[in-house]
Amino acid sequence: MNKQTVFKAITATTLTLSLGLGALVNNQPQQPTQTNATNVLQDSANKITMVSSSKATKISGKYKTTAALNMRKGASTSSTKITTLKKGTVVTATYKKKVSGTTWYKVKHGGKTGWVSGSYLKKYKSTTSTAKATKISGKYKTKSVLNMRKSASLKSGKITTLKKGAVVTASYKKTVSGTTWYKVKHSSKTGWVSSSYLKKYKKTTTVSSSNLALRNKVISVGSQYLGVPYVWGGMSPSGFDCSGFTAYAYKKAGYGTLPHNSRSQRAVTKKVSSPEVGDLIFFTATPGGSTITHVGLYAGNNKVLHAAGDKVQYQSVAKGSYWEPRIVSYGSLD
Repeated sequence: MNKQTVFKAITATTLTLSLGLGALVNNQPQQPTQTNATNVLQDSANKITMVSSSKATKISGKYKTTAALNMRKGASTSSTKITTLKKGTVVTATYKKKVSGTTWYKVKHGGKTGWVSGSYLKKYKSTTSTAKATKISGKYKTKSVLNMRKSASLKSGKITTLKKGAVVTASYKKTVSGTTWYKVKHSSKTGWVSSSYLKKYKKTTTVSSSNLALRNKVISVGSQYLGVPYVWGGMSPSGFDCSGFTAYAYKKAGYGTLPHNSRSQRAVTKKVSSPEVGDLIFFTATPGGSTITHVGLYAGNNKVLHAAGDKVQYQSVAKGSYWEPRIVSYGSLD
């Protein structure tokens, strides 16, 4: 080995030792600063504190506080408090992030926005059903004092209080959490009421004593001809067809003259929703039909007095009877 080679070896060794000693300052090793997704804080003594903080994720939804909860400016218990939310407060979430193992939510409530710990939140489920309202019609009567509300919920704002016995007109119904609600109109107000306090309204007609006597007389006269044979076109005690019998009974009872035709009799009488004794009942030939082909006298107790089959007779119009599904309408001369 020549002198030049020896000199190069000694120089390289000296440089290596210098670099190794240069890694120490004041007898303390220098720590490299990390610059990854984890935040790193380095104090004056070169000690490192690790604070995990994930990126905030955009979300949506409503949550309910499970305890009194501080809303803060940042996602940390050391951050400045904005307000304190009461237990049961419903908030709207917009973002969430995880800090040191705790999930924080950025929420809105009462005009304020801030961060709250997810440990004291639960998903909020509205008790109001989204069931579609069904269109209906009819009149109902309140069974007790009843609040009319803006929507189908006991928590909804009250519009008015209906008195017991108030008659309302229903337009829609829907079921919310097992309770059926009706949208009703009363006077000039419209709102929702619980159907638990409603019953179907039936208008009652007051019949004067003189009219009642006249009605009963129609049946009394008609019953005198029980067993008289059915004769097509007949309208005398020697034989009746259906409209001939009703016209004869009405005339004898003092009501006046009716035309000798079932459809014509329907045309000259007032249509009523339910019959009184002495009213006319109009029938069709087949169940569910609408063309009037027969007429009789309502005798009360779900009975009709008419010329049908082969004679004048009483028959049932109660549910399940032959004649009940063939009823088209009822007519009154009052």
